Amino acid sequence: MIIRHAWFGLLLGLLLAGCGGSSPPSEAPVGVSVTAGDGRAEVRFTQEPGLQYWVFYAPGDTVAFPESTSTLGYRSVRGASSPLVVTGIANGIRHAFIVGASRDGSKVGPTSAPITAVPRPAGDVWSAVSPVPAARLNAILFDGTRFVGVGAGGAILTSDNGLVWTAAASGTTSDLHAIAFVSSRYIAVGAGGTIVTSLDRATWTARASGTTQTLRAVAGLGGTAVAVGDGGSLTLSPDGTVWTPFASGTAQSLLAIGGNTQRLVAVGAGGAMVSAIAGSLGSWQPVASGTTADLRGIAVSSARFIAVGDAGTVVGSTDGLAWSSFASPATAALRGVVWGSRFVASAADGSVLLSDDGLTWRRAVTGSTDALGGLAFGLGRYLVTGSAGGLLVSF
Repeated sequence: MIIRHAWFGLLLGLLLAGCGGSSPPSEAPVGVSVTAGDGRAEVRFTQEPGLQYWVFYAPGDTVAFPESTSTLGYRSVRGASSPLVVTGIANGIRHAFIVGASRDGSKVGPTSAPITAVPRPAGDVWSAVSPVPAARLNAILFDGTRFVGVGAGGAILTSDNGLVWTAAASGTTSDLHAIAFVSSRYIAVGAGGTIVTSLDRATWTARASGTTQTLRAVAGLGGTAVAVGDGGSLTLSPDGTVWTPFASGTAQSLLAIGGNTQRLVAVGAGGAMVSAIAGSLGSWQPVASGTTADLRGIAVSSARFIAVGDAGTVVGSTDGLAWSSFASPATAALRGVVWGSRFVASAADGSVLLSDDGLTWRRAVTGSTDALGGLAFGLGRYLVTGSAGGLLVSF
């Protein structure tokens, strides 16, 4: 259990110091190590039978128990098991960690020496996922606890960590191009207007989309799901079950869709861009993107919309309506973009672009020459699909 308030940690420490008849361990835990990640750190230690372990941490170069319990940002984890993943810590801020143990309700014994780590955004270093997933994935979703991927031949795969994948029966052999999680329902869309939905990631049901056009992307706003695709096709559903086609405001193929809690923006061929607001998703208006390049991906942070496309194109907006072009170090087509702790865009030459603010971009080499596509961020890691069936991960 993570103790959220320093004063509560102090009170608990004082209570522990005075309760229980057992003697505390006489020595500090051993084998302690800390590995920094994206907004997190992994703490490892050697566990001995009969002991209850505690992890204490705080911003700065050192931490001590109980002396640091009043330090701003101090936290403790009771009943910790190794490895323990500590989340919700700020990137770029040094944190110190110690481990202690108690026995049968005793006070905490000696703690290990402080070890410091600086969490940092993922995205700079990439490796291939092995074994390769059983099917080529086109898109990946992180639902808050698990990754779900969709791909060629109706493939649907799930993973607890993004590294080991298990196939689920989708009930279709049509290529699936995108997936979203809207109102507690998984929605995957694909070739020929295919839509399949699931409540549990295991059982999938085909739905009538109202179109035979290939659907390329899907997103949700205010509980309503919107799927877009070739020829400017757009269909929406208030429940994921019944779908109704609507005019999108463009005849250009729409290749990606995304937004925030107020607005959805769909982008596509020839720089096409259309937008709608919450409560009016049946009414879409063209938006000037400022580019004629095919736009293939869109992502949104708390501050900015970013759309990417052919010839390294990057355009951005603070409101989804007024768009500007940003300098890009890429010349290859950018095929997708996601916001995690930073923007990460995938490129057709096997590289990725990184930006912490959406304004300034730099190129990172992944070691792959495959055309990279669908992106997801979850559990402190980025995943990106490859057109040849590979999958890359960055912690």
